[in-house]
Amino acid sequence: MMSTERLNESSDRIKDSRRTMLETEELGVSILQDLHQQRQSLLHANDTVFLLLKVPYRLHLLTGKFEGKDERKRLMRKGGRKNK
Repeated sequence: MMSTERLNESSDRIKDSRRTMLETEELGVSILQDLHQQRQSLLHANDTVFLLLKVPYRLHLLTGKFEGKDERKRLMRKGGRKNK
C-alpha cells in the first residue's frame, strides 16, 4: 500500500511539473511575440525619423554601424513597406 501511495504522489508531481512547464513555455512564446512586435515598431520608427529629418547618417540598430545617403534611397524605394 505504501508503494502505491508513493507512486501516485510521484505521478501527481510529474503531472504538476509538466503543466507548469507548458504554462511557462506558452508565456515565453507570448513574450517573444511581443518583443518581436516592439522591435518591428522601433525599426520602423527609426526608418521614419531617418527619412523625415534628413539627417546625414544614422546608427544602424542591429550592426552598430553608421549608414548614410545610400540607405535613405533604399528606404525611400521600399516605400514604407514593413519587413516581417
